[in-house]
Amino acid sequence: MGEALAAELGLQLVRQHQLGVPILEMDCETIRKRICDANSDQTELGVICRNIKRLLQELGDGGCRHVYRTANAAAHIMAHTRTRWNETEIWFDRPPMNVIDQLELDSVMATLS
Repeated sequence: MGEALAAELGLQLVRQHQLGVPILEMDCETIRKRICDANSDQTELGVICRNIKRLLQELGDGGCRHVYRTANAAAHIMAHTRTRWNETEIWFDRPPMNVIDQLELDSVMATLS
């Protein structure tokens, strides 16, 4: 549920700030499949997945694909970054240093493979 809610919020931000066509990458294959097949799911999660699918289509249908958790390390760091519970933080210009460090490491690892 958390991954689906984060994806939905991210796509709403893409739409609000007109950031272009998104490609949604997630390490939860179950949620990715539910987004693709969300039409008949009447659960609360199904409603969220249908909304994600609709947002992807509205934004140019960049798609939704599965990535392994190791390729999604920066997202996990951001998900576990402690913030004050009564505030939402959105980073457009400069993410926290621990995320930058992970992105730089990912970049180095990508050139080695």
